[in-house]
Amino acid sequence: MNREYNDNKMYNSALNELRFSEEAKSRMVDRLMAAAEQPEQPVTIHRVRRFPRIAAVGVAAALVLSIGAGATGVFKSASDAFAGVFGPTADTEIIDQIGHPIGASDTAGGVTVTADAILFDGYNYLISYTLEKEDGSAFDCTKNPDTGLYDLYWKRSDSTIGRGVDGASGSSYFYDENPSDNAIQYVETMSYNDAVQTGGTVKITLGDLCVLNSENGEPTTIAKGAWRLKFQLEAGNSAVELPAGQTIEVNGLSASVDKVVISPIGYHVVYTVDGEATFDTLYDENGEEIPQENGREPASVSSTWESYSAKLLVTKKDGTVLDFSDCGGSMDPHDGKTVCTRQGTFDTILPLDEVASVTIGDTTIPVK
Repeated sequence: MNREYNDNKMYNSALNELRFSEEAKSRMVDRLMAAAEQPEQPVTIHRVRRFPRIAAVGVAAALVLSIGAGATGVFKSASDAFAGVFGPTADTEIIDQIGHPIGASDTAGGVTVTADAILFDGYNYLISYTLEKEDGSAFDCTKNPDTGLYDLYWKRSDSTIGRGVDGASGSSYFYDENPSDNAIQYVETMSYNDAVQTGGTVKITLGDLCVLNSENGEPTTIAKGAWRLKFQLEAGNSAVELPAGQTIEVNGLSASVDKVVISPIGYHVVYTVDGEATFDTLYDENGEEIPQENGREPASVSSTWESYSAKLLVTKKDGTVLDFSDCGGSMDPHDGKTVCTRQGTFDTILPLDEVASVTIGDTTIPVK
């Protein structure tokens, strides 16, 4: 049974947590310590349990994208589309090499939504969107004083990217890249438990833009409608798969490394622990988890997750160590073992020629 960890967050919260580097926090006016929870995805997401991601670096996949029927919009380069995400010091050459413009737009309820560009490495993606009102006015919302983000979310958010993959975790948030215009930006990240099938037409549907009341947390719809975007997606994966099969120790338990993938935008690690994790969780007659009355994870769930979490470090050639030990992922306990997947996107672009190694548990794997 595949389980993802939710870090004791309220199940009904509309916000995901997304953390950025100090440079990114400053650049985005300290607005990235919380972000909108992705309401629903068209992939099978079992019992979501994940740690907030301590993000660190950026993207890997040469994409070939052609706009689908009915798609319109102004093309931005990938580096322009993600300038507000990664900042002016990001490696724009790598972003433009592995990312691609989309330019697919749709208008509903007086609002035009444009998918500007995508960064994708086969397991993880980031998509940057622009929202504009047709009448040129600003959106009726204010920034959260604690995060600098807009407390906005989609009542519906569907994507055929990753359809059929068993398990995913992600984040999304709204921010204002340029306060002098009436547009706002929406960024979505998603990480999958398995490789995503590419090719064919990608379809994304966003429905009813809502704002959360800062006093009572109740949602108000500020743009009603459905925005349907589509485009063709082909990926030439530029991520690097490192040697696997090593035996490691995870909190006193023996484990084996199954897969290690790293790209300029993210990572994907799978290891199998000898020992089947158990959770004190109640299920209904349909096999669906019954949430706690307070909407929070039992302490035992956090404890079990930590027991099966291996140390996960990315070391750069300059000696910088990026720690992803407490980041997003899932656990699949069965047949006396537990398959642990850890994945996520970075908060800045990381050229792979700057990476020296990846450490899992007590084993360090060189990146050559």
